[in-house]
Amino acid sequence: MAKRRTNKEWQTLFEKYQSSHLSQRVFCERNELSLSTFYAKRQQLQTTESANISGFVKAEVVEKTTRYQ
Repeated sequence: MAKRRTNKEWQTLFEKYQSSHLSQRVFCERNELSLSTFYAKRQQLQTTESANISGFVKAEVVEKTTRYQ
């Protein structure tokens, strides 16, 4: 049976993949990962990260400091 990994474990694997400079296929073979699962989980985590970005910036209201004539 395949090992279940947490999102944090997958994130660590993706970071290792980025620094390995290997192809996805070779990286998956060396780490005993299913290539299709690697693709799917990578897409899932990227989608989740994109959804967490709200697009809003917190604004602070300050007191008016100048007078208009």
